[in-house]
Amino acid sequence: MGQVARFESATKQDRARAKSAQLAADGRWTGGRRPFGWDVADGRLVLNPREAAALSTAHSDVLGGRSLGSIITQWNDEGWEGKPLVTTASKPWGYAQLRQALLRPRNAGLYEYRGEILSRDQIPPIVSEAVWRAVVKTLEAPDRRRSQTNKAVHLLSGIAQCHCGEAVRSATVYGRKDPSTGEKKKHTVYRCPAKGEGHVAKREEFVDAAVELWVFRFLAQSYRAQPESPQDRAERESITLELEALHVREREAGSLLAQGGLTMGQMKEFNATISRNRVDLERRLTELGFHQAEGLDATEKIDREWYTTEQRFNAWLALPIDDRRDFVRSKFHIVLHPHKVGSARNFDPDTVSVHIKRPGESRRVLDGGEISQLERVTLGPDSALWLQRFQSNRFGSTYDRSRAQRERFAELAEEDPALAQIAQHLESRRAGVSITPVGSA
Repeated sequence: MGQVARFESATKQDRARAKSAQLAADGRWTGGRRPFGWDVADGRLVLNPREAAALSTAHSDVLGGRSLGSIITQWNDEGWEGKPLVTTASKPWGYAQLRQALLRPRNAGLYEYRGEILSRDQIPPIVSEAVWRAVVKTLEAPDRRRSQTNKAVHLLSGIAQCHCGEAVRSATVYGRKDPSTGEKKKHTVYRCPAKGEGHVAKREEFVDAAVELWVFRFLAQSYRAQPESPQDRAERESITLELEALHVREREAGSLLAQGGLTMGQMKEFNATISRNRVDLERRLTELGFHQAEGLDATEKIDREWYTTEQRFNAWLALPIDDRRDFVRSKFHIVLHPHKVGSARNFDPDTVSVHIKRPGESRRVLDGGEISQLERVTLGPDSALWLQRFQSNRFGSTYDRSRAQRERFAELAEEDPALAQIAQHLESRRAGVSITPVGSA
């Protein structure tokens, strides 16, 4: 009787597995808690528009260099589309839950059962298969930092590179003695980890200010380069995401070649296909009027958009440091060069060379050979004066170019009521209420 019972139990188990496999092959739901991003209707998965939009954006963000921690913070603290965003178990998101959600083949419309892909296109995909596979490679890369507790403190640590190609790290050094106290003041610097002469060590506050000025200019000039049509902007984002996926596939092919998984002939054919796809995607970007890859003009006037850009820049400054680091990492190559002999005590902004990344290269890192071929990019003529003015308008975590003017006019208005109108206009202009000139006054 015991043998018969065990036989019946094994038979029922085999039947249940066969039934689940059949359902999976037909793209039907096999049971359990619904997956995040879909609803279950009549035994089939249908997209949950709100959750699917959040997952699609998360795929794009990961390929764009954004950390899982910043996505989790956004979902847990801000929600999505103005509403709380939680897991299907009604709990806050964590690293393990978000990573698992992004790695699921179901995101690309692939139905997996017991480690085997049984069906394609039987369930509605959230992203393309190329994008999903690129996200998987990104999240499973051996060199990806997996710490879930360390909080970023420095804007450019691990992002900016020494001219030798090494990513700089933060360090604390002691400066000269203060004549009044006799004590040495501590400073934080970005330092190349490589040993020997010729490697950089620069004061963090000055390097950060120079890069923030580039961010300000990027926000001003890229805003003007945006396509006006919402449909064009959506298509541009889709094309850029596909370019990111191509870049990840290139890295994957290089690893396979090194491990013997690809022959040289296969590698050449693969690269030719990738190149054709990239040319086609970049051509479509050009047709949309998107020219971010051309870089920034350091001498271009941006006074016309100053107040709009100031608001956008302050919104960027208000982001958590993880998000600001992700933005910088995805948009710029930052190369630090040594100072000229005899000028090491004075910071030279021209030693901070900022290069705009091409669309689809947000996760790309330059090596020493590539850096040596780059032409140095500076803030333009009088770069030290530009940086000094920029720093003088930074007040805590905000930027306000007109603050000094407004404070001065407020003082004068107390002495001369006729100047109160000018002071009021400056305040309204700063807040974006009005930009109408006040005439000769």
